[in-house]
Amino acid sequence: MGAVSIFTAALVVLSAHTAIAQTQEVRRRMNDPEKLAPFGLMLDAGMPEGAGLSGVFRPSPHLRLHIGGAHNGLRGAARAGLTLLPLNGKFSPSLSLELGHAQAASTKTLNRRLADRTQLPASSMERVGYSYASAHLGLEFNATRRLSFFVRGGMSLMEMAVPSLQKLDEPFRDSLSPVETQSWMMRTLQPSAKLGFALFFG
Repeated sequence: MGAVSIFTAALVVLSAHTAIAQTQEVRRRMNDPEKLAPFGLMLDAGMPEGAGLSGVFRPSPHLRLHIGGAHNGLRGAARAGLTLLPLNGKFSPSLSLELGHAQAASTKTLNRRLADRTQLPASSMERVGYSYASAHLGLEFNATRRLSFFVRGGMSLMEMAVPSLQKLDEPFRDSLSPVETQSWMMRTLQPSAKLGFALFFG
């Protein structure tokens, strides 16, 4: 019985120690700002997407995921991406990857606009839709636990689609040049950059 009692007492002490350690770990995680603020909003401006607003989720201090929209002054675009942060401190280099798409203006939209303006849509970028993939290197500055500023630069691969204007209403269709009666696509690689901030909450 003595051995059993000693074994039981040791088991109780070990269980109590494990419970205390788990409680301390839970408290440590609750006090971790990355655990307290996994969600946020990101506001930025840059090329090629213009000004953007996205929701942000950071499952760890070294990874941020975002999805949202942007507007370049002519049309809106949807976008999604991720940012990798190798360092966990006030300053950290970053690698960001992003995909986006902006739909070209519809024929009805162009017809409505042309009804008010006596100009052909050939001179307007409204009829051009585009998709892009960007890769940026940058620098992140964590001003507080919940506020982060960033500046990024890199390259964007853009694919621009220009639809035919054959479906326009009269009298615009008769004024089209042979080039404007055909749809075409162009791919280009160009420098791109953005700056902005992210505010975390939750």
